[in-house]
Amino acid sequence: MAQKVSKKGKLFDSERFNSALSLAKKHDACCVKALDILMPMNPDEDTAIALLVKDLFSREILSEKQIEELFGKSVMELINAVIKIEHLSYEENDKTSKLEILRKMFLTMAKDIRVVLMSLVCRLNKLKNFHEVADDVLFAKETLDLYVPIADRLGIYTIKTELEDLSFKYTNSVEYKNISGKLKEIKKSCEISIAWITKSLTDFFSNRGIVVDISGRIKGVHSIYKKLAKKGLTSPEDLYDVFAIRIVLPQKKDVLGNPQVDHLYSVLGLIHSEWRPVTRRFKDYIAVPKSNGYKSLHTVVLGLAPKDMDQPVEIQIRDETMHMDSEFGIAAHWVYKENGVASKSSALKAHSDWIRGISDIRDGVYDLDVFKDKIFVLTPRGEVRDLPAGSTPIDFAYSVHTDVGNRCVMAKADGKIVSLDYELKNGEVVEIITRGDATPKLQWLSVVKSGFARNRIKAYFSSLNRDNNIKLGRDLLNTHFERIGKPSLDQNYTILKKYLGKSLSLSERETLLEEIGRGGKFAHDIVKKIYPYEESVVHSVIKPVKTVKKLKKNDLAQSVVIEKEVLIGGEAGLPIKFAICCGPKFGDNIIGYVTRGNCVTVHKMDCKMIGALNYDRFVSAHFKNAFDDVTKYLVGIKLIVMSRIGLMNAITAEISKQNVVIKDIQINELKNSELYEDYFLLEMNDLNKFDIIIDRLENIDGVIKVTRAEKGGKYVAGANGRKKTGVDLKKKN
Repeated sequence: MAQKVSKKGKLFDSERFNSALSLAKKHDACCVKALDILMPMNPDEDTAIALLVKDLFSREILSEKQIEELFGKSVMELINAVIKIEHLSYEENDKTSKLEILRKMFLTMAKDIRVVLMSLVCRLNKLKNFHEVADDVLFAKETLDLYVPIADRLGIYTIKTELEDLSFKYTNSVEYKNISGKLKEIKKSCEISIAWITKSLTDFFSNRGIVVDISGRIKGVHSIYKKLAKKGLTSPEDLYDVFAIRIVLPQKKDVLGNPQVDHLYSVLGLIHSEWRPVTRRFKDYIAVPKSNGYKSLHTVVLGLAPKDMDQPVEIQIRDETMHMDSEFGIAAHWVYKENGVASKSSALKAHSDWIRGISDIRDGVYDLDVFKDKIFVLTPRGEVRDLPAGSTPIDFAYSVHTDVGNRCVMAKADGKIVSLDYELKNGEVVEIITRGDATPKLQWLSVVKSGFARNRIKAYFSSLNRDNNIKLGRDLLNTHFERIGKPSLDQNYTILKKYLGKSLSLSERETLLEEIGRGGKFAHDIVKKIYPYEESVVHSVIKPVKTVKKLKKNDLAQSVVIEKEVLIGGEAGLPIKFAICCGPKFGDNIIGYVTRGNCVTVHKMDCKMIGALNYDRFVSAHFKNAFDDVTKYLVGIKLIVMSRIGLMNAITAEISKQNVVIKDIQINELKNSELYEDYFLLEMNDLNKFDIIIDRLENIDGVIKVTRAEKGGKYVAGANGRKKTGVDLKKKN
């Protein structure tokens, strides 16, 4: 056994491993047999040792302290993780309970892929040593409900098949005995058929100079049971695909090292030219892999069977790497670690792919989202961090270390630079770029999702002295006052004297500013209580009215009058056409572009072509009746910008993300400067979006300042400076 393990694990410390093996044998630990199941998956040394001494810890032969002294803390952490999973309370008919078990299992497993593999191996080893008692039935049901779907999702078919068959033996002993008994009767003929077909195919390919490895397997009892139930049959003799033939070819790569599959399709073509294929049974899992990553070509042919020449034969064609994946799934890409760092980028990618697929574990188990409120992302070292859904790189940075969060200035997700408010996705590898003199921003409090990050940010600002916090709070309030066109605070903060119906002393006003400065209160919340936004920033309110039935997307897409549903600058009936590059549909967020022929081309807001178009030829556009009948607010904002290619695209994209409609656009070139003054009239149903939009726009390269646009005449620029809008076009035409 030790020699076998040492051969598999190149980095094994033979003395350390032999010590664990000797202890396990001495005390007749059942995990010695479990090691035979684990070894084909090429475990690392810690996992092999953890599996050997886990039973000794459970039986209190070795204490936690002794295991850590003999084999290290990481071994004990693996053992504790597996035991924690084993002790979860399973209730047979409680779906909520099962769902919660899945959640807890994967919260543990996602952080270390070794835990799930150890859990499956221990489960299978225990099933192999069962005796038929009542407790075993419940254990087997739990295995079918939870562990078999997990093994299937991970693609570890060798373990999945055994878990299924052994569990089936206890959960439905009558059907198991019936099917397994009949399988014994036909097994001999199947083995003869497999041997005959294997020789025929071997000779066929040998004569053509093709090197292949051909084998056959009889399908599991539970798999046959499900096939019989699905087809309404009663006996395995009624099935033609009781066994399958596998053809495994060497892996091919191009000069750049990329895997090639053309030789697999060539072999498929040779088989189809010699034996007649059943076309409806062909499946290409290479072009479209299964959700667990399984890749192979499946075909069924006639004329290959030895006795009955009309008996169909299932053939699976794959290369060596695909074959390893089909047998051991995620375990075929074991994440080896040297000094805590993943040794191969492919291993990190495999771990990332596994994390991305976690949420799909519900397929075939429950029609529920196991992780609707959680995401898992990885560090560049391959360590997993679980975060609330919607978390940003800032949340991730603080989960790594408080100092990393405080000094964070930039982030990458899967190697691409992303904004600090980017919403992270399952399985992404996140890298944080820090700067020694960087400090947290109070705006982060409105971005982060995790309580830990929020508390760390608040703690940072609380650590600043009172005078600094007051100054910071005052600056933040003044920034928000300026946004809505209100005067800045005076020396005595007079505007705060009457706040929420109370008369505040100067000391109390300073305390309020201090709270803002250290993150205890948000500046925009304070401003809205002093100057209600509906009075301060809204140009007009559009009350909901009863309208005729709204046009549906499908109805409008088939209509020849779709152009009549577009308003340009609030006006209908202007000459327009829809851009071919993005193909706007009814209900999309859209924008107009004035062509040289005085026609307006309508693009989607997120169209990639917008960035290449002339900045000052854009006009607002939207579909009539495309939005819910709710109260809407018209709000004007003014941007001072330095024009650049792609700026309009960036501005409209940020506005579109908030599902806000641009009702009008005015662009003025400021005299004696290279700056522009841009006005946007926005229609929104939630005034909380006002500050969000301004925050996002201020972060765009080229945008110098963003404020509320004045009501009335000041909103519409002077006749000499104003660019054409939809209204001007209508008058001209």
